[in-house]
Amino acid sequence: MRIKRLKINSEVIYLGIRYIVVSIDPPNVFIKRVDTDGVSIRVDFSELVSNASLSNENSPEYINFTSDSYNRSFEVLEDDKKNIVYKRMDIIKPLIVLKTIKEGNVRAIYEFREHYSDLTDKNEDLSRLNQEELINRISKKNNISVRTIKRYLAAYKKAENIKEKSGVEGLVPRSGTGYLNRSDNKTLNIFNPKNPSIILDTIDVRIDSVYIPIIEDVISREYLTTKQVNKKNIYDSICIKCFVKNINPPKMITIYKLLDRINPQLKSRLRNSKEAAAIYDDIERGFSNQDAMYPLHIVEIDHTQLDMDIMDINTGYVIGRPWITLGIDVYSRMVWCMYISFEPPSINRVRKAIENGVFIKNNKKYDTNNKWDIFGIPNTIFLDNGTDFTSTEVKRMINDTLKSHVKYRPVRTPRYGAVIERLFGTINEGLIHRLDGTRKSNFRQLGEYEPEKMAALTLDDIKELLTIYITDIYHCSEHRGLPKYENIPLVRYIEGIKKVGYPEFISKSDEAFYKTELMATDMRPYTRDGVRLENVIYKSPEFSQFMGGRDKKYKIKYDIDDISKIYILHPKLNKYIELRAVNPAYDTLINVNRYTYKKALDLIKEEGIKKKNGVFDTDIVARAMVKLQKSITDKYKINRSVRKLSQRTNFDIKIDNSGAKQNESNTKIEDIVLIAKRAELERKKQ
Repeated sequence: MRIKRLKINSEVIYLGIRYIVVSIDPPNVFIKRVDTDGVSIRVDFSELVSNASLSNENSPEYINFTSDSYNRSFEVLEDDKKNIVYKRMDIIKPLIVLKTIKEGNVRAIYEFREHYSDLTDKNEDLSRLNQEELINRISKKNNISVRTIKRYLAAYKKAENIKEKSGVEGLVPRSGTGYLNRSDNKTLNIFNPKNPSIILDTIDVRIDSVYIPIIEDVISREYLTTKQVNKKNIYDSICIKCFVKNINPPKMITIYKLLDRINPQLKSRLRNSKEAAAIYDDIERGFSNQDAMYPLHIVEIDHTQLDMDIMDINTGYVIGRPWITLGIDVYSRMVWCMYISFEPPSINRVRKAIENGVFIKNNKKYDTNNKWDIFGIPNTIFLDNGTDFTSTEVKRMINDTLKSHVKYRPVRTPRYGAVIERLFGTINEGLIHRLDGTRKSNFRQLGEYEPEKMAALTLDDIKELLTIYITDIYHCSEHRGLPKYENIPLVRYIEGIKKVGYPEFISKSDEAFYKTELMATDMRPYTRDGVRLENVIYKSPEFSQFMGGRDKKYKIKYDIDDISKIYILHPKLNKYIELRAVNPAYDTLINVNRYTYKKALDLIKEEGIKKKNGVFDTDIVARAMVKLQKSITDKYKINRSVRKLSQRTNFDIKIDNSGAKQNESNTKIEDIVLIAKRAELERKKQ
């Protein structure tokens, strides 16, 4: 992967000149030109990483996401083989962390103490622990030979030497992979027994095609059930179905091996859910109420609806309450991420918030006094139990893309999310409840105040106010949850960085790459029609050579906010290539989100317009979207829920608003910020 860390002696190209980092004194970095013995210059850290490139970005790894050199062999693995890789990585991870400790990485010391304390004595000096001794301890703990551990470590290092941050590729099991690219390779789908339209897993096989539908049906109906039917009975059922169709049954050993290849966790959860919960839930739904040890050690993320009504910037009509997603660094109480929109809690909201957190922030347009300097990769991301957080897509983003840990708070235990909940409360008390249009915390607090009539701010106004409040007030104010000697979030963050160094980050040049990495993922066949995804067909001449039947699937990535194109993983080049929509046409769908498109399709179906092969042509879709926009415009004045719908569909509604009851408040942004600052001073006095 291409996540970076700035270290002393790192070479950077800043404003076209090559420098070397001579010292790091947060929030500043001192750099000196490579070709001179002159004095070093001081540069703000965020300024440097926003406008500089590390010297190794010129290597093949650091070109655009379409790079031929970007190897994705791990990403396309089946889940059972990924689990093998994860287990091997867990075995050698203490050795990797020990190596970074020897290199002077203070964060690594905390990580080792947190995750691998059972491999050391309580007060043991980690700097004196050698690799050979640690291997022996790992061997005893995992009941695995020293030779095997050394073999895993050597394979990891070999892959890492070929390409930085790709050591995990060396741990991929090689057995059984020789036939995956053969022409006779086929895909056997594992369907959800309760909903056969959902594919839970796929297995690559080399058996006659006539057996595949029979085996798929028996596995779904008989094997993956709570009856826990044994392998012999499953084989007998397959034989019976073969005899009925006058087909010679497959060999017993073939079926037995195939059943063994089904994802163990999937098998366990469907055949014995209680036993599976005891085995897997501690891992999947583990939680932590521990103290954070350094900046971005633990980040908490959650959503809430803002306690205020806002206006449409074009019409002046009140739209309703937007949703806000915030992430807070538990160690410093700095706000790590923020995302505001009318989209309710969803996987896409989580994705947008994570992007805001890991990418370098730019708040220059809001003319704040301070920079929003907290960004980078957290060690652990702590989430609620909502379906938007517990989805496999969110886990994939955090675990596989960011290489971070994900943990969940226990059900019905709000104390485990207390830090993020207090942040919501502070923002409401310090800013939101003082704005025109506020709904306060409950109905009783409002009295005779009417939020809808008093609403005077737009969504853009709220984004600006919150950015100013967070960077210039919240980050710079005393916080009761912090130690007295470092009770200001910004001070706490900088002092923490001085102790452990800056976290790993994603440079500006890699943001496009990671936006693709964080996109939703699916497996789809590429037929002569192309790839079909939610009633849109995508094609590319570059991929036509891999055209085949529906049993062969390829990994795709897609952006929920732009359905005009998707990306498909090229099996030979190991890179993602762009597939553009052909039906409906690409130009019709640019920047159209999936929510808007589904609304348009609902309109088409309501009118009973005939569709061909499940796909609507460009003209029908274009007319439907025009009609949808007109419908929203016509209902806009009298229906606030329709106004909220317009925000989600991205339609720019412009109507005659002369009759709208607009608030005549002349409150300026500067006045609101001043009010918020005074409120903060009053809170301190109390």
